[in-house]
Amino acid sequence: MARPEFDLRASGARMREIRISRNITVKQVVAYMGFESVQAIYKWEAGKCFPQADNLMALARLYNVNPAELMIEEDRESSSVVLKGFILLF
Repeated sequence: MARPEFDLRASGARMREIRISRNITVKQVVAYMGFESVQAIYKWEAGKCFPQADNLMALARLYNVNPAELMIEEDRESSSVVLKGFILLF
């Protein structure tokens, strides 16, 4: 069984999509997480880095989703990612 790899950009887009669909602002996420600035949230949603495990779990709870729903696994066969019915090729 191979270790899963996750697509940074697609996962960030998924996090943003879920946040927006829940009508949650970035400032609300910052307040919930206890952060002092929006920088981390914007980095996650821009696909520049993944949240640490504890932050991922907190986001999932805030968004009322399973943590796995926030991450997009890479398709190793074709180097593509399926995102909500679309295939993004890299």
